[in-house]
Amino acid sequence: MSSAGISFGGLASGLDTQAIISALTALERRPISQLETKKTSLNKQKSLFGDLSSLLQELTKKAKALQTTTNFLEKKATSSDEDVLKVSASTSAVAGTYEVTVNTLARSQLTLSAGQSSPTATFGGPASLLIDVDGNTYPVAVTTPTLSSIAEAINAQDIGVNAEVVDTGNTANGGAQRYQLALRATTPGTEGAFTVTYDDGDAAFQSFVSGLTTTAGTNASVTIGGVTVQRSTNTISDAITGVTLDLLSVNAPGTVQVTVATDAEEVSKKVQDFVDAYNKVVDFATAQNALDAEGKASSPLFGDSLLRNVRSSLRTIAGGQVGTGNDAYQMLSQVGIAADTAGRLTFTSTKFAEALAADEDAVAAIFTTDTTGLMNRFVDQLDVYTDSVDGLFKARNESFDRQVQDAQRRIDDAERRLEIYTEQLQKKYANLESLLAQLQGQGSSLSGLNNLSTRR
Repeated sequence: MSSAGISFGGLASGLDTQAIISALTALERRPISQLETKKTSLNKQKSLFGDLSSLLQELTKKAKALQTTTNFLEKKATSSDEDVLKVSASTSAVAGTYEVTVNTLARSQLTLSAGQSSPTATFGGPASLLIDVDGNTYPVAVTTPTLSSIAEAINAQDIGVNAEVVDTGNTANGGAQRYQLALRATTPGTEGAFTVTYDDGDAAFQSFVSGLTTTAGTNASVTIGGVTVQRSTNTISDAITGVTLDLLSVNAPGTVQVTVATDAEEVSKKVQDFVDAYNKVVDFATAQNALDAEGKASSPLFGDSLLRNVRSSLRTIAGGQVGTGNDAYQMLSQVGIAADTAGRLTFTSTKFAEALAADEDAVAAIFTTDTTGLMNRFVDQLDVYTDSVDGLFKARNESFDRQVQDAQRRIDDAERRLEIYTEQLQKKYANLESLLAQLQGQGSSLSGLNNLSTRR
């Protein structure tokens, strides 16, 4: 029996009633344990499909990097003389060779003052000058005109002209002309031209302004295949399609040979990245279908139909054929990408480079042809699984969620029933113990009366 929460089970009957209750409730808990096991398995399956989805999304990314001809045929530009110019190429560059002559480099306008003995020597009282840049006039006023204060006032306005005081190190005449004010256009070439004129101030300041000397800015001039172009910058990206020229020095009348070709090394890297991403999917699928040491399934996705579908569809695409116009290069296996017995791909870069050199258009077609190109097939098929709106994985995850919710509802219901059942058992056995105790008490009383009667 029980009192104030303290169990006295079995005192009257001699039975371990608490053990009996525990055993009976354990039997009733079996369905709950089975539901909890099912719920754990569903959550694990959902988590594993999340891992697979991430692998497929990464595979999609790598496939898209090879999906179009411009992305597949990465271009590389080289210069025969990098002391004169350096070059780089984008995917839009056209393979070919170009003869380039650098006639002039782009330089910013430079305006210099006459030398002064000190950067803080004054030119009289308050003064102002005007700087005209691209048709806009900017007044520059200083209370005490010196090389330093004028430079500071110009830089404070951000007008397309930078000013600095230069220490030339000239010690002639006791350094009487050691310091100069240097004004430079922030925009190189003729586009950055500016003028400086006197506006107001003492005669010394007027003389200072009128003594400024200017070296005009020049545009870069290059001759490419007989055509001369000018630009205001030494970085020219619109003279050869997809190619950027960085001009470093003049070489006229000589020429630099710029060569644009497919970058086999970069293409191979993209293909290797795709192969690695593909193999991670294969390895994942293989791991889910492995058996443990006892010959039992080691993963809740063992034999899963959707997982089998993923592996099968990707393997079919990888072994597909594309009409390229060249029978020698129509399949991945013909360009150095072969599948082993486990379905993993191996990439032989040397064989791929040889195929690319022999017929880069046919090799590219295997990957990039509209609709039938293997990368397009991969992207389309992977979207069937991973699409966030109507992908198969989304539908499967929603199914997992429904089953988990249903299992939890059934667990909650069973737990409530078990709680009631346990309370009933405890009450039942407590009443039984109480009854037995009463009977035992009555028996003792009768025995005592019998003994008393006998003694009389």
